Amino acid sequence: MFQQVSPNLYFLVSSSFDSNIAYIDGGEKQVLIDTGTGIYSENLNRDLEKVGSSIKSITDIVLTHSHIDHIGGVLPILKACNPNLHLHRSEGDMINSGDMRLTLSNTFGVELPAMKIQGLLEEGNVLSFGDIDLKIYNTPGHSVGSICLHIEDRGILITGDTMFPGGSFGRVDFPTGSPAQLVESLGRITEWEFEIALPGHMNAILGNGKRYAQMSYEMARSMFMHY
Repeated sequence: MFQQVSPNLYFLVSSSFDSNIAYIDGGEKQVLIDTGTGIYSENLNRDLEKVGSSIKSITDIVLTHSHIDHIGGVLPILKACNPNLHLHRSEGDMINSGDMRLTLSNTFGVELPAMKIQGLLEEGNVLSFGDIDLKIYNTPGHSVGSICLHIEDRGILITGDTMFPGGSFGRVDFPTGSPAQLVESLGRITEWEFEIALPGHMNAILGNGKRYAQMSYEMARSMFMHY
């Protein structure tokens, strides 16, 4: 079930292997941030209906990166409507060329058909949906095109798989993963102002977000000090 964390911003903690999903009610713009694997799309639709939306109402999907547990849920949504897909250019260009390797779909025995990424994101871009502005930061380490989304005026950071609660962070052993880049990205996160962090897995951090970011940074730095 979606939990409201701020006006017009809701957060759904994942089931099983799925990523977490955020939903923005931007009026004419109905937005998902990440989509899970798609295995639980009927449950997602029911959860969206409880907050006044539905899968067929989605106009935009912003992906924090292109791994299957975040992007797989795009497919059932594409069967219901025609949303704009947004992804960092470094991974979006690959998908638009038909190269699905970074989705890890083959690794997990899933066949993802070709899809079109309309919104190729760059560092510093701002996506505006209703009264919510998402500032894009490229935070590689988990994958080359991983992003964080900063809602500066609300002190909220959507971290994808770059940063998790409890001093944890995304793994670096998938293609384009980099321990050194992850440490650098986590160091950048500690410099931003936010209280709430919405990660790609595990529970939301609803206070002291920067303290948790510092914990993740210090843990990664100690683990990867030789890189």
